[in-house]
Amino acid sequence: MLAGYQRACYAIDENGRYVVVGSVGWEVENVVNAQANEEVRLQIADALARARRGEVSPLVYHMARRQMDLGMLASYSGFSRLRIRWHRRPRVFAQLPDSILQRYATALQIPLAELRVLPDHDDHERL
Repeated sequence: MLAGYQRACYAIDENGRYVVVGSVGWEVENVVNAQANEEVRLQIADALARARRGEVSPLVYHMARRQMDLGMLASYSGFSRLRIRWHRRPRVFAQLPDSILQRYATALQIPLAELRVLPDHDDHERL
């Protein structure tokens, strides 16, 4: 999981003192992280599929890609949760002015042009 690198962990040495030691990971932790990453990938794939079907706006995909929920995006963008829910509708999103879209783009740390569209291919495998 760490691709040949070691992570610093604390252990107790023979004198009873805490020391920093290298670890290549713990199998249980690796399994849990892999499961969590797979769940995130599934959420991103679902959001992308729903946006492509026109059920939700591209905003939903980009929120999933950045692992942001309504509360987090509301905090970063300054919009209320209710307003963000409204903007998740494709017809509403398509009519939003650039000033509002730019606030979303800034909060999601993506270019404005990228916010308006969906990717051609599923690049969510790169977590």
